[in-house]
Amino acid sequence: MQRIAIAMLFIVGILVASTRSYASAIEGLNTLKAELQLSADQMASAQLLIDDYEQQVAALTGDGQVLRDQMNRMDLGTLVDSDAVEFGNQTAASTAAHTSWVIEAQLGFYRLLDSSQQQQYTALRRRWADEGSAPDLPLGNWPVLCTYEFLHCEPGVIAPPPDPEPEPDPAPESFTVSAGVEQDIAFADGSGSLTFSEHALTDTLDLEIGQSSQYSAEELRSVAFLLGPLTQDLHSPSALSLAVPASAGPNDRLVVARFEDGRWRPLLSSVRENDRVVASITELGIYGVIALPAPVVARQVGPACDAGSQEQDLRFLHVADLHARYGSEEQLYPRLKQYHRDVLLESPYTLFTNGGDDFEKGSVAEQLSAGAATVEATQALGFDVRVIGNHEFAWGSDQLLAHSQDPVAQVLSSNTLYRGDQVGYAGRDFVVLQVGCLKVGFFGMTSVPWNELDEQEKHDPIPNFLPDVEMNWHWEQIAKGAVYQYADQVDVLVMLSHLGVGKDTRILEANADIDVALGGHTHGGIENIVTANGNLVVQPDFYGDGLTDIRLRYSLASKTLSIDNVANIDTKDIDGVDEEVAAAIDDIMARYAPEADVEIAIAETSPTEAEVASLAARAALYHHNADAVMVLPDTVTGEWSAGTLTQEHFMRAITVERQPADTPGFTGFYAITVTMAELEAMLAAQPDWPSALKEGVVEGEALTLVLQKGPALNLPLFFPTIADREAHFLSEAWESLEAYGRYRTAQCQHIDTDTRLFGCDPDTLTTVWQFNDGAMPLTPDYGPSRLAYYSPNGGNGSENDTAFGTTDELGIPAIPGGTATVMAFGDYSPDEGLELITNVPANGDYAALGKLSDYTLVFDILWPQESDFAWRGVLQTSPTNANDGDIFFRNRAAGGVGISTSGSSYYGAFEPDVWHRVALVFTAGEQGSFKVFHNGVLIGTKRAGDITERWALSPTALLLTDNSYETQIGYLNALLFSGRAFRDSEIEALGGVSTLLAPDTNTTTATTRVQQHSGQ
Repeated sequence: MQRIAIAMLFIVGILVASTRSYASAIEGLNTLKAELQLSADQMASAQLLIDDYEQQVAALTGDGQVLRDQMNRMDLGTLVDSDAVEFGNQTAASTAAHTSWVIEAQLGFYRLLDSSQQQQYTALRRRWADEGSAPDLPLGNWPVLCTYEFLHCEPGVIAPPPDPEPEPDPAPESFTVSAGVEQDIAFADGSGSLTFSEHALTDTLDLEIGQSSQYSAEELRSVAFLLGPLTQDLHSPSALSLAVPASAGPNDRLVVARFEDGRWRPLLSSVRENDRVVASITELGIYGVIALPAPVVARQVGPACDAGSQEQDLRFLHVADLHARYGSEEQLYPRLKQYHRDVLLESPYTLFTNGGDDFEKGSVAEQLSAGAATVEATQALGFDVRVIGNHEFAWGSDQLLAHSQDPVAQVLSSNTLYRGDQVGYAGRDFVVLQVGCLKVGFFGMTSVPWNELDEQEKHDPIPNFLPDVEMNWHWEQIAKGAVYQYADQVDVLVMLSHLGVGKDTRILEANADIDVALGGHTHGGIENIVTANGNLVVQPDFYGDGLTDIRLRYSLASKTLSIDNVANIDTKDIDGVDEEVAAAIDDIMARYAPEADVEIAIAETSPTEAEVASLAARAALYHHNADAVMVLPDTVTGEWSAGTLTQEHFMRAITVERQPADTPGFTGFYAITVTMAELEAMLAAQPDWPSALKEGVVEGEALTLVLQKGPALNLPLFFPTIADREAHFLSEAWESLEAYGRYRTAQCQHIDTDTRLFGCDPDTLTTVWQFNDGAMPLTPDYGPSRLAYYSPNGGNGSENDTAFGTTDELGIPAIPGGTATVMAFGDYSPDEGLELITNVPANGDYAALGKLSDYTLVFDILWPQESDFAWRGVLQTSPTNANDGDIFFRNRAAGGVGISTSGSSYYGAFEPDVWHRVALVFTAGEQGSFKVFHNGVLIGTKRAGDITERWALSPTALLLTDNSYETQIGYLNALLFSGRAFRDSEIEALGGVSTLLAPDTNTTTATTRVQQHSGQ
């Protein structure tokens, strides 16, 4: 009877297993997913094992139920010992079968794991066994008799049985491969060949080629080929050709794969060519032919597919080469995102794409954060897909990994492979997005590195960017592979490229099945090219100045794609900014570069590029206490306008490009030691280079010479008689400019001239009118300048068309902050207006002509509705109104203020019936410009060279008039004129409209600034 009781317990255990196993297995699988970092593929395979196990247990449960019913109905009075033996044998057989299935399933799960996971899993099982705390794990985990509490037994670790002895592998073949020549190595049995490119090896290689059956996997179709040494890198990509297995069908999608970390990684460069599968490889290792699985959709964009549709729109908003142009007053990133959000409301099947090069040449925040700020700024834009550009390697592997881990965007790096020790590189070879009814496939290309001479690495062997990043420069082969592997798996195939428009065009001309190339890298203008194949190549604007809006139409019936429209959008013309991105950028700047826009120095002039280079030489001489400095004249990438200078101004004047990657910028300053004779020879060899020399240098002393990186590391290239020597890094050029600027400000001097800063002495050049004198309203509150009614032909026309009163008396909106007397001016005719008598000395570039080059005009103005949408003259520099006016409000709704020049036109939006404080700061000259401020905020700067003698003032100028009646009625609350260019900080301090226009004429502010920069 004891045997029957035990049999009942066994049967109950099996039945309990049938009710508990599936739920406990799923719960245990989720536990292991976290513990072992299981991949999506591993989870899916484990799920299949669980399902198979459940089916087996379900069948066994039915048999057990029948057996239990028989045992319950037996007549114990007639039962004999042989019956007990029979029931026991049947129960033992069921229990043995159940135990076998548990073990088989456990071994199946164990074999899903890579070697590292297997070790970790074994350790976990031992720990849980020792602690007696094993959770319910997938597929029973322990033998069945130790799974259930009522049997009161301790769990024991199941060790996997040893694998059967494999068939012996054939002996490897040995070859000697010479360096510097192309060489083809054929496998002895005809199963493959390896063609080494000319520059693949730098030394002779002892090559071994073996075969192994020990790397079996469900997808593997061939034996594994061991190309040794297994860790040998190839300095130039080479071609591996493997035979198509005899068992393969003609339509099987076969690719070359490399065995890595316990799994087979397919190579996107793989193409099936007749009886061979060919791929481009960059390292030796273990290779085989596998069957490529169908691509998995990474994300859905837009509404679900409308099954009844005959066609679908597909739209791309594409940018490239943003180069960290965030944190400026133009708000380029928030404007780009706003356009994206606006378009999504109209076209939900829209993809926001980025052609790479998000780093360098832009914000000082990137420099101060070692790249972290740009990672955050780029991810804040929320792209759908983006590709790695050559500048993304600038800050090394840490930032490259962080940049690839985008919470929204799919990041492409089809010719980039991370080989470092860190985990988490998220760049992918190929991705598919489901956009409505369409599967849109993407692969991405990255261009070559640049060196310290600012030259592309064009010639083999092309180096990798970083020691732990492996590049494949066979772009054409990768493109062919993408077409072969995926063109018939997606509806639209896109190459997101950072190769440049020339390479993009050639690749699409050779691959008609690539529908669109969304490009980057070429800083040569906007390109939209339709090739002879009918596919589209797009090269957008750069530096965040614009995006390309591409409208396509896809026929779901004929499966054809057509180009609807391609438009290039100027970022500055985008209305509004995305508040979320704007807030994110503000936060980034506040955390990483809180002084990015703080006034550091004041420029009296608007310099040329050559003058910036000369100033950089003087800055390095001071900053590094050097004996001499020589600067390359062509490393200046921008100038600044006269006035306030900040860290951002210095950064963008001589940008930083860390070439080679993860080293100081090629414009950075390095120190070498020279003799006086060598210095003289170097100056003679490069007479056009800007230089600076310390006074009192003594012959015979060892001299410290500061050069930029390229010359410092390649002396004979620039100075034929000078041998290479040790050079050490000092600083980036912008850092020296900043240090010098702070020093000059502390000395109360402009950065570029020895003129004392305005504000260090009492201001005698600024005049303010508040129009409060009822008897003589044009009398200034203080200052040397004067206003008068312009009446060249006599009479009182101007005066008659002008009135003064409070806002209530005139029936117009009040001034913020209280009551004030304002001027109501008329739509003056050409012989009417206001005459400004400056009464200040000539200055700047046109001082010799008796003209005022540098000056400031600030006014509080309100245009009534009836004056909107019309030209409205503000400033006329001709004292006799003999030609067209020189500053206008534009004839648009809420039209901006400015003038059309070669570089730009009008700035801002000025709503009617609203008070606005407008400031215009002029620095006329050969490099002249002017700045426009609205309520204390800089909204525009003319390009250097746009503001020339035309805008320099004679002793008198005219206001609110024009020679061709382009005037309208309006209101002035206050007016300021100064015979100097105000600093940005001074305008900012004026703020918005108020009852008083009160500049700070106290020297205390300037003294405080001087003390800050002198460290007091």
